[in-house]
Amino acid sequence: MSRVLRSKYLKMNRVFRTTKTFTFREADPAGIMFFGNIFGVAHDAFEQFILDAGFTWQEWFLTKDYLIPIRHTEADYKAPFRPGQTYEVLVSVASFGETSFKMRYVFESQGHKHATVQMVHSVLDKKTQQKLTIPADIKSRLQPYLESLT
Repeated sequence: MSRVLRSKYLKMNRVFRTTKTFTFREADPAGIMFFGNIFGVAHDAFEQFILDAGFTWQEWFLTKDYLIPIRHTEADYKAPFRPGQTYEVLVSVASFGETSFKMRYVFESQGHKHATVQMVHSVLDKKTQQKLTIPADIKSRLQPYLESLT
């Protein structure tokens, strides 16, 4: 195998990492995080992620030409989240489409997976609300976080 081809397969994609300590306010009466809170936490991690990807907050959320709303979310829970416990959040780009991209958030603590969240973002023309191709600058800045090389 050639050196160039071998390095392509050995290349490690970037994963953004942050942490979250859940508060008592975020728990239900049983002392377990209310299930719907995971989406807010994932979006908070996304806001940190875009800075790591080289965008400013204003550049991402206050664009003049397009919007990037979330059009689909899902969560898969593996273990409960407890108030006062800190969890690591690993953020990556799961895939790109023509007009959308899927983000993945993996929540772990002490080597155990607690949940995976996926959010699909669409790119829309700000005036017409019609789908747009993902702008090249967005795709190029998110590409290093893509989970697979193919």
